[in-house]
Order: sequence, then structure tokens, then C-alpha cells
Amino acid sequence: MTSAFGSRLRQARQAAGWSLRELAGRVHYNTGYLSKIENGLRPASVELAKRCDEELGTGGALVELVPRVLPKSNRPTPRQLPAHDPRVVGRVDDLRALDRTLDSDRMTIAVISGTAGVGKTTLALHWAHRIQSRFPDGQLYAGMRGFGPQAPLDTGRVLRGFLQDLGVAPQAVPAEADERAAMFRSLLAGRRILVMLDNVRDSEHARPLLPGSSTCAVIITSRDRLDGLVAATGAHRRCLDLFTVATSKELLATRLGERSVAAEPHAAAELAKFAAGLPLALSVLASRINPAFRTPLQDLVDDLQTTRLDGLNGGDDLDLRTVFSWSCQRLSAGGARLFRLLGVYPGPDIGMHAAAALTGTDLGRARRDIAELVRAHMLAEHRPGRFGCHDLLRVYATEQAQQDEPAAERRAAVSRVLDHFLFSAVAGDRHLYGSQSGIELDVPVAGARPRDLADYGKAVRWFEEEHQVLMACVQHAADDGWDVHAWQLPRVLEGYLRLRGHWQDWVHAQHIGLAIAERAGSEAAQADAHRSLAQVYYSLCEYGQTEIHAERAIELYGKVGDRAGEALAHRHLAWAYQDKTDYQRAMFHHRQALALFRWSRHGLGEASSLNGLGWTTAHLGDYHAALGLCRQALSLAEKTGDRHLQAAIHDSLGYVHHRLGAPGEASANYRIAIDAFRELGSSYYEALSLNNLGDVQLDELDTESATRSWRAAKAILDCLNHPRAAEVAAKLER
Repeated sequence: MTSAFGSRLRQARQAAGWSLRELAGRVHYNTGYLSKIENGLRPASVELAKRCDEELGTGGALVELVPRVLPKSNRPTPRQLPAHDPRVVGRVDDLRALDRTLDSDRMTIAVISGTAGVGKTTLALHWAHRIQSRFPDGQLYAGMRGFGPQAPLDTGRVLRGFLQDLGVAPQAVPAEADERAAMFRSLLAGRRILVMLDNVRDSEHARPLLPGSSTCAVIITSRDRLDGLVAATGAHRRCLDLFTVATSKELLATRLGERSVAAEPHAAAELAKFAAGLPLALSVLASRINPAFRTPLQDLVDDLQTTRLDGLNGGDDLDLRTVFSWSCQRLSAGGARLFRLLGVYPGPDIGMHAAAALTGTDLGRARRDIAELVRAHMLAEHRPGRFGCHDLLRVYATEQAQQDEPAAERRAAVSRVLDHFLFSAVAGDRHLYGSQSGIELDVPVAGARPRDLADYGKAVRWFEEEHQVLMACVQHAADDGWDVHAWQLPRVLEGYLRLRGHWQDWVHAQHIGLAIAERAGSEAAQADAHRSLAQVYYSLCEYGQTEIHAERAIELYGKVGDRAGEALAHRHLAWAYQDKTDYQRAMFHHRQALALFRWSRHGLGEASSLNGLGWTTAHLGDYHAALGLCRQALSLAEKTGDRHLQAAIHDSLGYVHHRLGAPGEASANYRIAIDAFRELGSSYYEALSLNNLGDVQLDELDTESATRSWRAAKAILDCLNHPRAAEVAAKLER
């Protein structure tokens, strides 16, 4: 009568459809033979086979098959690492970080991720060869094809190969992937084996191939960040950076020879820039160099001026377009669309809200799409909440947008982005300085989603984050025919650029605005641009340009009937004449500005003009009258709530009290001004008040404090690259 053991054996064989050979393989596995062949367990397998023969009535067939399915004892230890180029440059820090992962008591799992062409496989192979002596029981390698022209390699197939490479007979490999993974972990238990999984698609593509033993190590490369794997296993992730120009030239030197690069250093630097820091692109460029030419590097640079991505086609897997396309193929529809539209986005980087405007989606959708692009290393988060990609990916995105996005959708995306930034900037500008010459806007286009910048701090932070993007939007609007945005954006950026002392950006933006206003024939817009240019040139101490633009602004404002704008231009002229010590003309223009501000009921402008009159009156020697004017100005400014103007008036009061022989009052007012300007982030005016405070301290014979104040002022002015730094430096020298 058949025993329970035989009954279970028959049922298992029938359910699984095992042949005798497959059953023999199970006999070896169940006796632990496969994981412990070195310990002489062959007899246990044979005994089990005899019992199975008796129960199943197979006449000794299993006993006969057992030796045939056993792996050969002379099977070589797997040494599967592919050949590598030992000339790795620019990765010293990465290699040190990878070396440190080997010091752990648990199994090392090193994830090397990065964008396409950044050199992940090159680094991984270099490191694997460097540490292979630590793993005498073997090194296993699998190219997983996660990104490429072929379908990703099935993990079950990889496991079958690994098991056979480790000595498992083909007939003994389990049919189910989970069982193969379990057998793989059993085989590697206690053994020192290195596993390299190259070009993994995602976390689940790698997870079944991980050993379970702390004696093993795994190296994984992927364009995906593998967040899930890192979180679940504690893997050490190393995201590779793009090469700098210096490192790129070093790589070119290893390929072309140091003499070639040294002979044409400028051309070598240009090639490095064309490659955007991608080692793969640099390798393609090096392969295109013709040493027979007299200036081979410069000749290639000249060719690349018009063939950017075309010039980076090295054939086969070295075509950058093809390499990038493999990443795009893995994206969702939303992620792929966002990537394409980045090709028409004006700025150098993008935040979540701008991404939502670009695609016309909600913020949640934008977050998910950006997160997907970051995981795929098609975007990088170079600052918290700020995302960008290298130039070659940007060029590829532009090509994809031209190819796959209709012209109407591309233009709609730009319209949403420009409105997003314009309306957000208007909201923010209201908090920086009181509205002196407001701008009226229609409603934003659908999907623009402008920011709600509810207070001063939020406004300043937003302008700082978006500074370079806003400047790029100004240029893009001018170049691409968005005339209204091209003159309105510079107008609303004026307050922030003034606050932070970005003089050259201010000049550049306003000249663009002026050119577009002239092209559009808008006298009001031209007047605003001239008035703003007068102010920035005054800030730069270029008084001739100040007079030219202020006088032109007064003329144009008079034509369009904008009295407040006319008053502002008079005020800029007044301050210019003040600095030139032409106090009578300064008084005339201050009075003109005051009358126009009062006529137009512009309280903030009236307070500012009273302060200007007080300042000029003090320079004419009538300090008591100046004190009265400045106090009137402060009372009005406090009613308006404008903290910048209040700080400026305290600076004026400091000057007047100093001249009246009240150094204590002077210092107190200067300190109020300094603290306010510092809190508001108005570095330039903080420096001016520090300079004035130093004068008071010197008169009090407190040279140590005066030196400290002047040094602080000079540090700010040097940082702003402002010409007044020389004036403060002269005081320090004396």
C-alpha cells in the first residue's frame, strides 16, 4: 500500500507535470544539495531518490538520473564582469563614496543613477573591477535592458541564467520566478559574490535579483532613481553629476591626447560646452575629431554651430537622440507632454506652479509629472522646488515639441506661462514699494494659475526664486512677438531689481521694454521705460543718462496726461542734480514733483518729494527747515505704511541731526534706517545708511565703530558692483 509520502509525491508530480528528470532535480534541491554541494550531501540525494523509486515504482530510474542532474564539480567560478575602460576621469568623489558603502555590516547595495549618457555603466564597471578581489566566490553580471530598443530583460530569465552559472542543472531550475529567486538567495547564502545589474528599468525590475546575504554586494545602474528600492532596502544611491568644463577637457585629453587639447584650449572648452557635461556626448565628439586637419577641434566646433544634436550622432547606441528617446518611451502621457513643453518654456529652470501653468493642469498633476521626470533623470532638482535639465536634453525637448505638439498648443503653453509670471509679478510688486504708477491688467488666460503672493516676505522670496526665469521671459516675449508682455514685465520687475540692486538686469530689461514700446507705438509705455531708465541710471551714478531719459519721460507723460508719472521723472531729475551739487535745480524739480503728486493725490509720492526737499534744504544749510520737511514726510509715510520710504526719511533725519550737532539723534535715526533696510532686504540703501553712520561715528572720534560701519557698507557695495564702493574705500584708506 502506498504511503502518504508516495501519495503526496504523485500528486505533486501530476499537478506540476514534472518529468522524471525534473523530479530528480527537485530531489537534489529538497535535500539541500544545491546550496551545500561542498559538504558531501550526494548520498542524501541518492537515498531520497531510492525511496522515491520505491514509492512511485519507477524501477530505479531516479537513482540513475540523480548523478546526471548534479552540477559538475569542476564548473568554473563565474567571473562575468565585462571589460572596462580604466581611464575614468572626474569621478574621484563618487568612487570614494562607493568605497564607503563597503564598510557596512549588512549587504551592500549601491545604486548608481543619473541622466542618459552621464557615465553610469562606465563608473559601475570601473568600481566593480576595482573591488572584485573582495568577492572571491564570483561576480555575476546582467545587462537588464531597462532603457533601450529592446524590451527589458525578464527577471525570471536572468535568474535562470544566474542559477545555471552557479552550477544548477537546467532541469533543476524551478519553473516559477519566486522559487527561482528563493533558490538564488539560498545559493548565495554565506558566499562572497558581487552582482552587477546594469540598466535597470525600475525598482521591481531589480528586487527579485537581490541576494539575502550580508556577505554579498550588488551594484545597480539605472536612469530611474529607484526610490522604492532605496526606501525598502536601505540601498546607497549615488546620483552622477554632469561634468564641468574642466573635467570635460580632461576626458577629451584622455581620448585625443593632452597635446591636442593644449594646442586648442578655447576650442576644447567650446566642445565641452556643446556636450553639456555628458561623457557620452564627449566620447562621440572625440570620435569625430580628424587629426589630419590643421585645427581639428576648432573645425568641429564650427560644424557644431548649426548641427547640435546631429553632430552628436556616433552611430549605433551612440546617437544622442536615440539614447534620449529610450527614456521618453518609459514616460507616462503626462510626463512625456511636460517634457516636450519644456522645449518651449523660456526659463532656465521651473517650479511646480509654473509647470502647472505650462501644461494647463492642476498643481497635483504637475507634481506627479515632475516627480516622474526626476525619477527618470530627465529633470534634476538642483535647488529645493527648482527643476532643470542639461542643454542637450533641452534641445531634444524642443525638437519633440516641434514634432509632436501642434503649433497652437505650443503657443497656448507660452501664453499661459507669460501670464502666470506677469500676473504673479504684479501681485508681488504691490508689496515691495507702494504703487507709484500702477499697471492695469485684464484677466489671465485659462490655466495660467498666477501665484497669490499675500505679503512682503512671500513676494520677495518668489522674485528671488524666479529672477532668472523672469528675465528670460522678458527676452522671449520680445523675440517671439508677445509685445504686451515684453514691456509690461520690465515695468513690474523694476521694484524687485531696485530692491536687490540688480542694476544691469534692470537696464537690460528696460531697454527691451523701451524698444518694444516704440515698436508698438505706445507713448505711455515709452514714458514708463524712459522714467525707469532714468531711475536706474541715477542709481548707477550715470547722471547724464538720467537727465536724458527723465526729460524724455516728462515730455511723453505730458502728452498722455499722466501727472503721477511726470512727477516721478521730475523726482529722478531732482536727485541727479542733488548728487551733482546743483541744489537750486534740484529744489526746482522736487517742487515740481511735489505739486504734481499733490494734484494727482498721490500720498506716497508727496511724502517722497517732501523728503527730497528736506534733504536738499539741508545741503543748502537750512537745517531747521529741513528737519520740519522731513518730519512732515515721515508723518505722511507712516500713514501710507510704506516701510522703505520711512527708512529713507530716517536716513535723511540722521543727516539733518548730524548737521545740527546732535550725534545721538543722528545715530539713532541711521540705525532705524539700517535695521529697516536690512529687514526689507534693501542692501544698497542699507549700505548708504551704514556709510552715513560711519561719518557720525568718526566725528565722535569712535574710529573703531566708524571703520566697522564703512567696512560693512563697502562689502555690500562691492557685492553689488556699485561705483560708490570707491567712495567708502577712500574713507577707509584715510
